[in-house]
Amino acid sequence: MTALDVMTEFGSTGRIGPLRCGASLTDIAAVLGPPWDIGRVSTRTRWPHLFSYGHVELCVCRCRTVTTLSAQTWHDVVELPAARTNTITSLPARLTYRQLTAALDAAGCCWQPVSRQSPGGVELRTRPLGVAFTFRTDDGPEPLLENASVWLDPHDCPPLPPGHPDDGFGA
Repeated sequence: MTALDVMTEFGSTGRIGPLRCGASLTDIAAVLGPPWDIGRVSTRTRWPHLFSYGHVELCVCRCRTVTTLSAQTWHDVVELPAARTNTITSLPARLTYRQLTAALDAAGCCWQPVSRQSPGGVELRTRPLGVAFTFRTDDGPEPLLENASVWLDPHDCPPLPPGHPDDGFGA
């Protein structure tokens, strides 16, 4: 397994190993163990909250639903959950635009460039899942993958029942 394999799978399925939007943090922790607690999104409220597994950040709603996955891929080596072993694996990363688009094409994953580009970067999104891949263009002759992310549309967050047991994530 390579970082390119993981990112191609992410673009095609919206998953990085057992991580996906809409999954329960409690269910993920049962498979991968407890996540690293990054902290609050806002200083005023506990939720949403950020957690991570390796270089994959999860934004989690109060109902413990993962609403955003974001893989920080700008490192020379990234730590990503592996689908088959459910472990965090270190993989060489420095992926180029050309490598990723060729791999997405080979996997039959449709993608398109995003029309509004930021200075120093280009972005593409897969269809129909909308996984966004952001590349930086100011670091050499070929754009390098900096981030890959996907997010859930807003959802109805059910209230936690009175007496809900502490799950260790801040109930």
